[in-house]
Amino acid sequence: MAAYGAQRLAAPRGTRLVLGNALVARLLLSAIHLGVDLRFGAGATGLRLEGGRVAAVETETGSLAATRGVVLATGGFSHDPQLRATLLPAGACDLSPVGAGSTGDGVRFGQSAGASLVRDNLHNAFWTPLSHYRRDDGSQGMFPHTVVDRGKPGIIAVNADGERFTSEAVSYHEFALAMLRAPRANPAFLLCDRRSLWQYGLGAVRPFALSLARHRAHGYLVEGRTLGELAAKLAIDAAGLERTVARYNADARTGVDTAFGIGSDAYQRFLGDLAQRPNPCMRPIETAPFYAIRLHPSDLGTAAGLLTDENARVLDGAGQPVPGLYACGNDMNSIFLGAYPGPGITLGPALTFGTLAARHLAGAATPA
Repeated sequence: MAAYGAQRLAAPRGTRLVLGNALVARLLLSAIHLGVDLRFGAGATGLRLEGGRVAAVETETGSLAATRGVVLATGGFSHDPQLRATLLPAGACDLSPVGAGSTGDGVRFGQSAGASLVRDNLHNAFWTPLSHYRRDDGSQGMFPHTVVDRGKPGIIAVNADGERFTSEAVSYHEFALAMLRAPRANPAFLLCDRRSLWQYGLGAVRPFALSLARHRAHGYLVEGRTLGELAAKLAIDAAGLERTVARYNADARTGVDTAFGIGSDAYQRFLGDLAQRPNPCMRPIETAPFYAIRLHPSDLGTAAGLLTDENARVLDGAGQPVPGLYACGNDMNSIFLGAYPGPGITLGPALTFGTLAARHLAGAATPA
């Protein structure tokens, strides 16, 4: 805390960087040391081709010549309504927590140069449940429910019939897919009692919150003195919810989820509370009042993108490289074709194929 206080005396935020911030900062520092010319406020507007080869990037402030080639890395199309409507399932929330600049520019630029867009992946995006809340300044916040709350004991997710539709502790990708597949589960409702809310939090409501007034006033957190009252406020089936909670509570006492097997594998148990026995993902929901928030299926990033080869060269409809054009990150089609084997499925390939693109542009031999 003392170190953080000292940092704030000299900067508008803490300067110790971890996780994604540290990764981006390290890449930025490397670029600065290498003398890379970084241009801000110069949004790209298209590519210029000369003799069938990509020769330049047109920007809002002029043209940037590309003597060796152009790498498309604009983040995919999470915030492009037209591409979302074409490639993503109906009912998917269009408020993705990924960067708001991910509007499909790279995909469109590639297609204008003859590139092929892959459309038939297992999934064309990577999914997560999302809740919307209001920040103190009045702006809308988006909370992706990845690993912090769904797998904790005493927290369940139900549809509009008051029924569970999957194990709450499966991966966020699989959970959101279950929301899209299950009847009346969009939106779904993440529900707990007072004890679990205090201990684990719920979405944007942090653990050990001394006041819930703001989240209740904005309608983010819904409270009921009984399960029936909570169901009425959520406009879901009260009898169905009471049956679901009764079955869940009975299973929680034995530690075996007879409906969906929550806590039955190492991944799910890891997301629970190991101090809770016999099942780290289950505890009876019985301490009034009861609370719930609404969940919507959203994407963490798109999987559909431009077809590339092993050097990140963009390919046309005939499978031939488009001269001078490369792609990586979410502009490049997922190397796992939309499957989600684990976290890092976007960052890992982005770094790898960014490196391969750079080596090929520089004329360096590709490692075996």
